[in-house]
Amino acid sequence: MDKLLENKLFRICLISVVVIILIILIIAIFVGSKAKVVTEAGLINAAKRYYATNEYLLPKQKYDSTTLSLATLVSNGYVSSNLEGASCPSYVVVTNMGSKYDYNANIMCDGSAMTLLTKLLSTRVTSGSGLYDYNNSYIFRGENPNNYVSLGNLKWRIIGIDENNNIKLIYDDLYVQYLAWDDRYNKEIDEQRGINDYVSNEKSRLKEYLDSFLSNEITGENFTGRVISMLSKHSACVGKINVESINTNACSNKLDGQLVSTISVNDYVNASLDSNCSMTKSINCQNYNFLNKYGWTINANSANSYTAYYIDEDEGLKTQFTSLGSAVRPVVALKSSTIYVAGTGTVTDPYLIK
Repeated sequence: MDKLLENKLFRICLISVVVIILIILIIAIFVGSKAKVVTEAGLINAAKRYYATNEYLLPKQKYDSTTLSLATLVSNGYVSSNLEGASCPSYVVVTNMGSKYDYNANIMCDGSAMTLLTKLLSTRVTSGSGLYDYNNSYIFRGENPNNYVSLGNLKWRIIGIDENNNIKLIYDDLYVQYLAWDDRYNKEIDEQRGINDYVSNEKSRLKEYLDSFLSNEITGENFTGRVISMLSKHSACVGKINVESINTNACSNKLDGQLVSTISVNDYVNASLDSNCSMTKSINCQNYNFLNKYGWTINANSANSYTAYYIDEDEGLKTQFTSLGSAVRPVVALKSSTIYVAGTGTVTDPYLIK
């Protein structure tokens, strides 16, 4: 009986040892196979080692980004060419966040990957609400086009695609800041009614706010390194205009290199599908226009030094003292390389990107 029991225990121990060995072999095979594939973590680690010896190539200014291709990492010996996926057009985006650098990898081995730019261009229309071909660029027009995007867990709408293929977005979420376009003392009228120069020697209050938008205490937490790495610097149409005269082209003066701006008079007018919408009859522009929301434009009135244009939901474009408060809806631009993930652009199914 004792011998039988011993044999039984021996068999149990033997089976247990075999099972443990099999588990170890399976784990080793799994880990080994993982190690033979290019991963996001591996790509980021390689990029950090690359920049440790090529620090001068890192982006110098806050919020500037640079892209490091997998091909460069392979050719410089930081990633083995024998790894599965080593020949894919993958890359790492490095963003200067001020106090640190943020690294984000994009594995691009799936041949079906599509950019948001390509997705949008496939939706172009010639009538009704949607994306229109317009003067060497593309703009969304109409009362409710499918142009919603989720960026940084915030809701945005696409204004259009500029001549550099930047995809311009306007903030459309719940929190909206109300502030003066400018509130400085104006010697022309001897009152503290503001000075309607967007840049001037000192920044206008509007520009101060927009320049700090990516890091402000309320929305700033949404702008991680990954989100900022998708942003492109764009041109803002800051020209002074007068809708009562022939001087109505806000893009006669462009301010380049902007990460954040706000809507221009041109953006607002172009988005309307009302055939009577013009800068000299601006009240019609409120019709069939998804941009018809109360708030400041970036454009000042050329007829004086103390008023600027804002959008009135009932009366279209109006002027008022820059010292008065109005809503500000920031505008940013996405890089043309931004990847489309999912979504149809509706308010309940916005475009998802990475």
